[in-house]
Amino acid sequence: MNEIIIPATALQPINGLIILAAYLLVLAPASWLIRRVLRQWIDQLPANSGSLVKAGAMIGYLERSLMLTFILLNEFTAVGFVLALKAAYRFKDTAEHPQAEYMLMGTFLSLTITLAVGLITR
Repeated sequence: MNEIIIPATALQPINGLIILAAYLLVLAPASWLIRRVLRQWIDQLPANSGSLVKAGAMIGYLERSLMLTFILLNEFTAVGFVLALKAAYRFKDTAEHPQAEYMLMGTFLSLTITLAVGLITR
């Protein structure tokens, strides 16, 4: 098992602020951007998907926070684990093709934004 080593530079105040800014960036601004990009497909989804209100947004927040943490710790395998876990859980949604495509586009946008923010922050 690999030891997780946090570089001493990460503990400096300015680096802490940069890391905090990265987390804040992958939350609300990323959600806004993802919603904006996917907006053109939202009316093609079934009216009642049976999902909890705003559950997708909360899942996105948690997903991006976990992925950013793993990217900053240089644990890219764990990012794959998060995506695999989500895919395994959402596999049943593939029966509804438009819903599955929408979720897949959101996941890839989320991953792209988080990777960009995480790699720039590192």
